[in-house]
Amino acid sequence: MLLPVGAQDARTPDAPPVPDAPAVDTNPEESRPRDFIQIEPQTAKPSVSAMAPIDDSHVVFLNRRGQIGLAKFSPGLSLIGWDFYSEVKLDALPSLALGPGYSVIAASPTELTQAFDTDEDLELDFFQALVRDWAGREEGVVITAGPVADAHGRVLFALSPFAAKESDSSKARLVAWHPETEGLVTITESQLPIDAFALSSQGILAARLHMPEYEDGYYLSLTDLPPFDPEPPEGPPERIPSMQPSLLIPAELTRGEQPEQLSFFREDQEEKLLVTCPGAKQILEILPEKKDGVWQGAILLRQITTDPVETLSEMSPGLLVGGGDDGFVPVRENDEVFRISRVSAADDGIVLDFTRPVDRYAAVKPESYSVTEISLKGGSSQVVGLPVIESDGKSVILQVDDLKPGTVLRIVCQNVPSEDGKRLLSTAAFYTIHKRDPRVERSD
Repeated sequence: MLLPVGAQDARTPDAPPVPDAPAVDTNPEESRPRDFIQIEPQTAKPSVSAMAPIDDSHVVFLNRRGQIGLAKFSPGLSLIGWDFYSEVKLDALPSLALGPGYSVIAASPTELTQAFDTDEDLELDFFQALVRDWAGREEGVVITAGPVADAHGRVLFALSPFAAKESDSSKARLVAWHPETEGLVTITESQLPIDAFALSSQGILAARLHMPEYEDGYYLSLTDLPPFDPEPPEGPPERIPSMQPSLLIPAELTRGEQPEQLSFFREDQEEKLLVTCPGAKQILEILPEKKDGVWQGAILLRQITTDPVETLSEMSPGLLVGGGDDGFVPVRENDEVFRISRVSAADDGIVLDFTRPVDRYAAVKPESYSVTEISLKGGSSQVVGLPVIESDGKSVILQVDDLKPGTVLRIVCQNVPSEDGKRLLSTAAFYTIHKRDPRVERSD
């Protein structure tokens, strides 16, 4: 019997505790993790709209029809086989979270649902509503993103729009459900609805905010979540942190197609954020930086995919698997691709890092670059920078005297090939700048 989160055995839900009874194993053998060795190879490819890793070789996934499946991979992330974990079709948002005993938690606009396998036949056969009531539900407040599980056993999801009082303006909020906490706990609020979000291992919340009237780009918020308190203090709650737009993903970079799902992963000793853009067959890379308590950073094109990738999952450090209508696909960094790998702002200008050494003859010319400062309040201006190439050939400093905070830098390297003649994957890169730091000395 696999137990749902925070519930007793479904066969005896109301059984009272036995006084002075000896200690019993609350995690019986049948509810402990087991290998999915019965998965059979399939000739068809599953559609994959969301997934959650179980370990470094198994995932649960959601298909377009709302069915939940299981997939198994080799160490190199080649698909060994997959099978449906449930024949039930859910009206599910594109996100999944894992509960104990390989239970699966999904969300529809009106309910947070948990499903689990009671007879160990690798099929979800028991479904229960974890959450279906919240303030404002009758007035149209619905779940718009999630669920996402965190390291504390909480399940987070977004409600939009929400007004605590009739006199208040409607806000979106990110809430947490926990089996040992009564009701929902609001984690953070936003003036804009939340379309998708992800959590980093360091407690950073990345959320894609909904603003359809704005056609030049897409807002992304980066927020430090407050620490988890298993026993919140009595009395009125502390001030709830507010999500603010931190970065602007330019529509130019996505070819006008909307970014979709977000995923954190670690690479080169650094936590990065990936954004899928299936309409453009692209994966974007965001390098969050915190300056004086404010989040900013670079937005780059990381990869162009053969087929649209809807969702990404880090199976183990540095190993990513993607999913879409054409099934699963490993997402690996191609060492042969020449691209901009980082943009940063420093006192002496704009620093561009490349994956390969640049052609020094072309890269040293000022006319090989164009830089535009786009104010977040409206308006833009051209910036002229004198390029200086560092000794390894993989970094270029565009010497600029006065970069203004509160702008998006649009840097175009229109004539910067690699040393061996390769063209850039994308000539454009973007950096949202709120604060400036003195440049740190770089080692060659």
